[in-house]
Amino acid sequence: MPLSVEELAVFLAEPALAVPEGVESNFDNPPPPLNRNVLAWAVTTLCTVLTSLILFLTQWLQGAYWGTAYAGYSMIYTPGYYVHQWNLHNRDLVRPLYLILIYGCSYSVVLPLLKTAISLDWCRIIVVDNRRRSLFWWGCMFIASIQIIWGIACVILLNLQCVPHRAIWEFYLPSKCYDLNKVMLASACVQVFTDWCTVFLPQRIIWGLASISASLRLSTTVTFAHEDDRMYFIGPLLFWACAEMTCGFFILSVPCLPSVIKESGLLRRIMAVLGINSNVPARPSNNDIVTFGGSGPAPLNTKPQKRHHTYSEIDEEYGSLPMNNMADATSQETLHLQRGERHALGKSHV
Repeated sequence: MPLSVEELAVFLAEPALAVPEGVESNFDNPPPPLNRNVLAWAVTTLCTVLTSLILFLTQWLQGAYWGTAYAGYSMIYTPGYYVHQWNLHNRDLVRPLYLILIYGCSYSVVLPLLKTAISLDWCRIIVVDNRRRSLFWWGCMFIASIQIIWGIACVILLNLQCVPHRAIWEFYLPSKCYDLNKVMLASACVQVFTDWCTVFLPQRIIWGLASISASLRLSTTVTFAHEDDRMYFIGPLLFWACAEMTCGFFILSVPCLPSVIKESGLLRRIMAVLGINSNVPARPSNNDIVTFGGSGPAPLNTKPQKRHHTYSEIDEEYGSLPMNNMADATSQETLHLQRGERHALGKSHV
């Protein structure tokens, strides 16, 4: 039966978890360690900045990722990371449970699409022809198929965990719910399995980091599923999920990121801000002659011009005669003929 207004007010004012012996609830100012909130800001901001830079350059999967970023930042304020649940009222759980649902659905969309895109991209680059005979191609298709099927199933299961749907976060409503811990553990196992299968493909180092993140997320998921103090243990789970997505975005952008940065002019702008001249002239070699007031060194790629040793014999009576290359016997015979013709021409004028 639904609670009356008075009963609901009393229930929402109660502690969200039984207080351990020797501990008093602090509802007004829950004592999360300051360094833990700083850790939440650092991890979430670092992953968001790196992923935002890649999304800005490549414009991939922007909408779904911002759902995880929104939920991750909102959790810092409501209720905060590493806050024990006995320091929260029951009403303080409504907003975090809604944010966790947003984070889970966004994560279940982003990661399968990322891994499918990475598999298809590697097949396009590595497998040029005879795809059906390539073990690599079949491996990528296997991973992509698992990701797509499980991604769709996971989003459906997350949104059908309670009937009515609002009872997922408004947990005090009369409802029928199933245990979500099994879905969370299955999701973590699927991601770990596909990650470690992909370690044997290209980008092993970076994908190995993603596999480590997925493995640690599985460990934190197991802890989260078996602990009653959910709001305290949700922090590490979200941190490792965020790190896994960031690695996935980076892996996807590795093949095209250098050309995208070059075409966007981002590197040139950064060098301009730092006062570095990107148009650095080529340094002269030791064979170049640099003169003051001259035109500077000769271009590096110019080929030395071939010298033609052309000589002339000075004749007092008939002027100079071209001698060409003195080492050429043909040139010497031509010189004698030219000399004889000019002498004959001089006599005819006389």
